[in-house]
Amino acid sequence: MFDREMVNQILKGVGWLNEKMGIWAIILPIVFAIVVIYLLYKAYKKPSKKRSISVLVAFALIYIFGGYTIFIGKDFMGATAAIGGAVGLWSVSVFLILDIIFGWTTIKVSQKKYLKILSWSLIFAGIILYPILELILGFHYPHMVFFGAECPTTIVLIGVLIGAIPKTNKPLLILVSINAIFTGGSVAINGASFDALYALAGVIGIIMIVINFKTLFLQKKKHKGDIFGNEA
Repeated sequence: MFDREMVNQILKGVGWLNEKMGIWAIILPIVFAIVVIYLLYKAYKKPSKKRSISVLVAFALIYIFGGYTIFIGKDFMGATAAIGGAVGLWSVSVFLILDIIFGWTTIKVSQKKYLKILSWSLIFAGIILYPILELILGFHYPHMVFFGAECPTTIVLIGVLIGAIPKTNKPLLILVSINAIFTGGSVAINGASFDALYALAGVIGIIMIVINFKTLFLQKKKHKGDIFGNEA
């Protein structure tokens, strides 16, 4: 995981990247957020395979971009950590692309009230609350992380995936939730306290998996599923 020295280096890298990108460090997260919110609105208003795919494509592209931003920060994080972080985000993109191909996720408003509330709360938290929390805890631009980076983006993704239960990308939900707990927790403990929100999103993701375990993995399907319980 992360120690205090590595977290400090990450924060320095964030500042360097934001300064290097200039005004685009603000514009791109806003554009990403607007696009995702718009696509989610359309998918929630009238769920369909095409609209679900559009949301997944947007997330896949954002994670590709996020992986690139980590990779170019290798002078701050160290080559091994930067490459590992970049590959981790690009792996999320791979799972999203597989989801696009096999149709694992149908994005919709959950019929279960608690899933709907948690889903929308995490979407709000990743896009709006995360930067507000950074400011409240004393972190200021350029040493701030916005939607498009791993932590806030994954908070939103967890919200989207738990809202889609039971027809959701189960392996991805498990992986990103576990990673959020350990990454967010270790980063928060070692200096970037705002990332406790990331860890909390992971905890919520795991709890929702446990609560809905029967529906996710044991419910009889009309079609054969894969080893993760996703429909063919």
